[in-house]
Amino acid sequence: QYANQRQQFKQPISKFTLTQEKFATMASRLYATESSVYRTVGLFDERMSLLDEEKAKDGKEIAKSIAEYAIECSLNKFFATETLDYIVDEGVQIHGGYGFMQEYEIERAYRDSRINRIFEGTNEINRLLVPGMYLKKAMKGELPLLQKAQQLQEELMMLMPEEVGDGVLEQEKYLVRNAKKIALMTAGLAAQKFGPKLENEQEILVNIADIVANIYAMESALLRTEKAIKNTGVEKNKQKLLYTQIFCQEAFNEIEAHAKETIIAVEQGDMLRMMLAALRKLTRYTPINIIAKKRETAAALIEAERYIV
Repeated sequence: QYANQRQQFKQPISKFTLTQEKFATMASRLYATESSVYRTVGLFDERMSLLDEEKAKDGKEIAKSIAEYAIECSLNKFFATETLDYIVDEGVQIHGGYGFMQEYEIERAYRDSRINRIFEGTNEINRLLVPGMYLKKAMKGELPLLQKAQQLQEELMMLMPEEVGDGVLEQEKYLVRNAKKIALMTAGLAAQKFGPKLENEQEILVNIADIVANIYAMESALLRTEKAIKNTGVEKNKQKLLYTQIFCQEAFNEIEAHAKETIIAVEQGDMLRMMLAALRKLTRYTPINIIAKKRETAAALIEAERYIV
């Protein structure tokens, strides 16, 4: 709304494509975050519905049910709070100097958002918890992480480029599939190299956590959009589709960067070259025109003057 009112060079700043890019990125990330939280709440509800009437009143049973989704909660905590921080920061940028004046809502939002990354477990702690919980399960034999990672490494040596279909969301499904393989490869290599001492390699743990968080958000957005399209068709869900396409491509690119940094920290020599070659195979895809997609996304947002799905 403010961007439609604020004038620069005799036109609203919403007419500038760089402003439009901000709106599209903010909204697509919000959609993915929203989808992740909805999905986690749905998992909670599903788990709670399995409890009989007596257990549903038992605090210990409820806590046990919640604990099953501790990883998802940690992911949502840091991902959602950083999404909020990103959005309010861009909101202040769009408001310019007025973003610091109390007469505008964005000033309060900017001040209030920062604390979220600190309380209820700092985002750094939550990031370390995610791979830590996975590794504990792997070390106990509850999760076949090392076996699956070894199997994947062997498969990658023979991997041929996959043909991606032209159907709606086929590209995004491909990106999610490959992102999961990248996560397994990266976490597996780190676990093989460091074993229990991996808990001391915090930069690597954070990279793994960011990879997993992006995958969870990508898949959550994909599942939500896929369900909506199945129910009411593509035309009525164009905005959801655009959000998903934009977010999946940008998140996948982030995953590639985190994975590459981790592999370089873990391997060296011939093994490093082999693993980087495997990563290149998994990250090979034909990107969408993200600039065009963002302009299309922003046009609907600017017309509505609010976040829409």
